[in-house]
Amino acid sequence: MNTIGCSDCHDARTMDLRPARPALYEAFARRGLDVKKATHQEMRSLVCAQCHTEYYFIKPNDPNNPGKANYLMFPQDKGMTCEAAEEYYDSIGFYDYIHPLSKTPILKAQHPGYEMALQGIHGQRGVSCADCHMPYKQEGGVKFTDHRITSPLANIDRTCQTCHRQDAEVLKQNVYERQAKTRESRTKLEKQLACFIPCPTGSSTSIQRRTGTGSGGSSDAG
Repeated sequence: MNTIGCSDCHDARTMDLRPARPALYEAFARRGLDVKKATHQEMRSLVCAQCHTEYYFIKPNDPNNPGKANYLMFPQDKGMTCEAAEEYYDSIGFYDYIHPLSKTPILKAQHPGYEMALQGIHGQRGVSCADCHMPYKQEGGVKFTDHRITSPLANIDRTCQTCHRQDAEVLKQNVYERQAKTRESRTKLEKQLACFIPCPTGSSTSIQRRTGTGSGGSSDAG
């Protein structure tokens, strides 16, 4: 069951777009910005950004935040990029857990969809989340936002083709090709990372992972 209701994104009295999560307002305020002054087009992304974003909770007994244990925070003070978030976490000495083998402090990214969207060409051109995932539709001469949140490819005539004039199948193929390249890069990186996972001392598996040799002398590090 989807627990998101009207008041998560709309003012209960006026039905104007209005994010409900205080953490979003507070994060913007720390950067000198006021969410309440955002344009309607910006709000069509900000109501999504209050959840689809990187976040953390203040740890109990944090000397810099007494009495605020488990308070929700967005690490956006230094910017909206991955590097900016890492810089922020380093500045406050925050980590999610200690790796049991390497003893290295680890950050676990949540789901920074809003931040990632801002770095892309669509975000840079002012395209909102709703433009693609909740496109406008008309019924009986009334224009409204489709609240069936879904992939842009499900309504390509009302999403991609409002800007792009290519055939729908061409646009879909462009997306599929980019997704395939992303998966290929991810898989390659996962295999490379696996080479550095320690195995029990003297294990042949450990040697195979580091040298890239396995049964049959394969050079595949995976």
